[in-house]
Amino acid sequence: MRHSLHLILLFILAACNPEPAVTPTPAMPAPDKLVIAGWAGYMPQALLDAFSAETGIAVEYVVYESQFDVIDQLRAGTGDYDVVVMGNTLMPTLVADGLLAPIDYSQIPNFRYVSANFRDLSYDPGSRYSVVYQWGVGGLVVRPDLLDRPITRWADLWDPALAGKIAMWLEEDQLFMIALKAMGQSFTVSDPAVFDQAAERLSKLLPNVVALDLTLPNAADLVANGTYPVLYGWSYDALAGQALNPAVTFVLPEEGAMLWIDTLVVPERNERKAAAFQFINFVLRPEMCALITNEIYVATANDQAMPLIDPALQHHPWIFSDWGRHVESGIYAGTAG
Repeated sequence: MRHSLHLILLFILAACNPEPAVTPTPAMPAPDKLVIAGWAGYMPQALLDAFSAETGIAVEYVVYESQFDVIDQLRAGTGDYDVVVMGNTLMPTLVADGLLAPIDYSQIPNFRYVSANFRDLSYDPGSRYSVVYQWGVGGLVVRPDLLDRPITRWADLWDPALAGKIAMWLEEDQLFMIALKAMGQSFTVSDPAVFDQAAERLSKLLPNVVALDLTLPNAADLVANGTYPVLYGWSYDALAGQALNPAVTFVLPEEGAMLWIDTLVVPERNERKAAAFQFINFVLRPEMCALITNEIYVATANDQAMPLIDPALQHHPWIFSDWGRHVESGIYAGTAG
């Protein structure tokens, strides 16, 4: 619409002015490809294929092992990414360092489908640099039939009887959050002494934990077959594991589960920003957001997608969790919740 009004204005000016109108600059041709970076198994191939079929733009999905690796590449100017899946807790640093391009919402009309609960959040006021992609809670995926005692708390992970029975993706920020919750601390704590205590607790936990490959999409089969009776994971690990073995369950620890929000961001050093915004707009279509939830069991922030989601998943407590009761509200989601 903005382009149409611009052309109309040019015609009016030309009619009133005997001088010839200036020829508009031709639009940049669409790129041959886009490079998207994210976790393994985190973006359905069907979504990427549908975008390519509609636009003619090939999509290369790059699996990263750590978001911090991507940030280092962006700082060094070596990461050729057009869109990156990035956790919300890292947003303030990315913005402060000037690594992200402001979102051009004139090119993302489908943002209107995003719930008000997921706009203008504390980590990105005004949603200037990010659009919510997925959200959920982190908890414990458990085979209770293989354990001698119930697992109900983060603090239970320090039980010596669980040595070698716990599997985790060893992400530093996630580990510290687990330790803080086990200590009864808030995620907003800023006392260095508390962080030292958390580090000390982690030094006692890590020898008992089996580290998972960070490029592994999920560890559902490892819990379902009993290789590791306890896993720090998410709803998609629990649901995929339960589909393999009904004994798998998902525990939201009593100290509070951990709300996570993953966003879509566009690096500032990017020559294909228009196509990147086009991709984000495509992802925000209700049918695409429903596809993501239906395929990988994660919650969407898209209100209009809900009727398109499998009825068995629409109100599943492991996916669309009761954050007011289980989650430390406001720490991750700002005004959401």
